[in-house]
Amino acid sequence: MKKILGYVGAFVGTLTILWLLLFLSALIPNNSIKDNMLKSSISYSDKQPYQFSKSGSMNGIEDNYADSILLGVLWNIDSKDAFVSSLDTKYYDGEDRGENYGLYSSINGHEANQDYTRYWHGSVTFIRPLMLFTTVETIEWISFGVFVLMLLIVCVILCKKKCGVAAVLLLISMALVQIWNIRLSLEYMSAFNVAMLMCIVFLLFEKKGDNSITLCSVISGVMVAFYDFLTTETVSILLPLMLVFIVRAKDNRLGYRKENILLLIKSGLAWGVSYVSCFACKWILASIVTGENKITTAFSSAKERFNGVEAEENITAFEEFLYAIPANLSTAFGGTVRVDAGRVIGGLILFVMIIGSIYYLFRSKKKNKEIALILLIIGVLPYIRFAVLNNHSYLHEFFTYRAQCVSFMALLSMIWFNVEVRLWKK
Repeated sequence: MKKILGYVGAFVGTLTILWLLLFLSALIPNNSIKDNMLKSSISYSDKQPYQFSKSGSMNGIEDNYADSILLGVLWNIDSKDAFVSSLDTKYYDGEDRGENYGLYSSINGHEANQDYTRYWHGSVTFIRPLMLFTTVETIEWISFGVFVLMLLIVCVILCKKKCGVAAVLLLISMALVQIWNIRLSLEYMSAFNVAMLMCIVFLLFEKKGDNSITLCSVISGVMVAFYDFLTTETVSILLPLMLVFIVRAKDNRLGYRKENILLLIKSGLAWGVSYVSCFACKWILASIVTGENKITTAFSSAKERFNGVEAEENITAFEEFLYAIPANLSTAFGGTVRVDAGRVIGGLILFVMIIGSIYYLFRSKKKNKEIALILLIIGVLPYIRFAVLNNHSYLHEFFTYRAQCVSFMALLSMIWFNVEVRLWKK
């Protein structure tokens, strides 16, 4: 009971602090940020909602559609009614002229017509104050810079814990999902910034015991639900947990299989319950302050993500389920269409050949089965997420695919733990 109260306290405390920060940012008058907001909206005027970068690959798409909505929500969180507007989030969709135009019109006085209460839009906490000084292009680079800084801090911590190879594998895994492209959209960065922050926290507290790890998992679930737009939310729990298991295995502190699987389940449940509860709190609080039923609309959107609907290619929901995982693999391997069969097959063959060759040449006689099992479970979970939320994972593979950095890291680490390093000298 004491532990449960601790988890509840961590949930309530974290969410309260985050909402207070959002409320404080809402107190900034719109007139103070109007000039930079207007410049930001104009910067989208010559862009498509989903625009390819120079590479022409699906992994290089700018999501101007989501960013326009985010900035539209930011503008409608107004200091005139900061308390209600921070919970009852809205934007103007521009009707037949699109969200980019809607953002521009909203800044020029057009009333919001779309309810978007299902998300917290926590990134407004940082974007709104920064709009006092600069525009969206600079804010994107600032956010990306924060991510790079935290990634380097994680690598330094791993090196201090004598896991320098793990730091290298982490960087390789990030490169395999073209992590530099998260700078293309504000939407892409929130989940990865939360993930890097939690990696730091998990690594610093992992020696304090499994209960501390579970407590950190609660905080992670709240933070990613608060800041993320449903992009790569699983990274915020799977990557920190994997690094904890890797560090413990390297120090011969991994323990028994039952203990490790139990920690994985407990932490996963703590994160999942906190994640869902954070959304539920938003819907309930918004319903209370507005007197309207915000829960039904939110559940309708969630049901769509689980059950699937026909996509723009007019494929069936069942086909969405079948193509969700291949679409994300295709994008990781540089596909130029949603499901590039050649890229999927060629990428998998090349990847297996390289990894298989390394293992075959340098495999160890002594197998580290315990860490390999945990890494295998963690590595498979992103694909389970793709299958469960197949509608979302198929339609938005151009950003959901980055969750595979966890899978790549898990596979590379499995190889690392099962090769003889001394053989490299020969």
